[in-house]
Amino acid sequence: MRKSIFIGMISALILFLSPNVLLAQSELPNPGRVLEVEVPAPALKGNLVGTNSIQKAAIYLPPGYDLSEDRRYPVIYLLHGIFDDYGVWVENFEVPKILDRLIARDEIPDLIVVMPNGGNRFGGGFYRNSPVIGNWADYIAENLVDFVDNEFRTVANTAGRAVVGHSMGGYGALNLAITRPDVFSVIWALSPCCLVPEEDLSFGNDAWRRAAAVEKIEDLQELLEAGDFYPIALLGIVTAFSPDLHAAPLYGDFPFDIVRGEIVLDDEALDRYLDQFPVRQIRNARESLRSLHGLGMSVGLDDQFLHIPSGTLKFSQELGKERVPHRLDVYDGDHRELVGERLESTAFPWVAERLTSTK
Repeated sequence: MRKSIFIGMISALILFLSPNVLLAQSELPNPGRVLEVEVPAPALKGNLVGTNSIQKAAIYLPPGYDLSEDRRYPVIYLLHGIFDDYGVWVENFEVPKILDRLIARDEIPDLIVVMPNGGNRFGGGFYRNSPVIGNWADYIAENLVDFVDNEFRTVANTAGRAVVGHSMGGYGALNLAITRPDVFSVIWALSPCCLVPEEDLSFGNDAWRRAAAVEKIEDLQELLEAGDFYPIALLGIVTAFSPDLHAAPLYGDFPFDIVRGEIVLDDEALDRYLDQFPVRQIRNARESLRSLHGLGMSVGLDDQFLHIPSGTLKFSQELGKERVPHRLDVYDGDHRELVGERLESTAFPWVAERLTSTK
């Protein structure tokens, strides 16, 4: 969550000149193409943080899409991380080129990949429903899916849809696995954040004090300019996981009070907060998770965000206790450096193999 990364994502948007234009070129003779589209997002209407109810997304269409008017394609929904946008997939991780290579080598079938935006003033909405930041899970599972199925030739059923995500998007993919197995049948989470509130997400992180000290929206800009992104991300977590409609202007219910400069936990509020994290939700969701056609996760052991390796391993252990079939891919790497490589070598082929190509 460095400032340079955030600025880089903003700069990448300059490349997107207008709707329905080619966004990325490939060195292969028969590449796919990427379109930018605007998607109505009624699920986000009425949110309290100023997020637009028209959202942009990038759509990868495979080679040959325009040559066959009858063929339909399975769809992967690709969710980005906090402080990113879909430009990270197109420009940084070069997903269109990865897909072109995999299709050219017959390692995956032709398919459509949808790359939505998931950001807000706190860096992201975590792809979950909240009365404060909007119903992001409903936007992805309903508004976006309906738009894509109506505008493109998709395999428009659960068996033909997958969700893959990184970091915040990895959390989002697992949240959709738990809450919307009726929409998506295959899930892969790369370095998923926020599965358990421990390590750097615990209340021992001094960034919680800085987050709780924010009193007005203008304070967010000061944090951005100082390169202090952790308090902003934590505010994003609070407004997504523990919203409070009566706590203007930030609308988050912190599960603690600050007493003489120290964090004092509120046991009742803390328990409600902890219930929102996926590790606590597996038992009640086990039948839904067992119904999936595939559930996979990957994590680098050198991830800079310490809660991510420990949380992913703990999530896998809980899945095992509930006898939920899944794949866990552990490798040497940090939070971002091998994302493209893991998508190409592992995630995309594994996911594509489990998607149906028939309506």
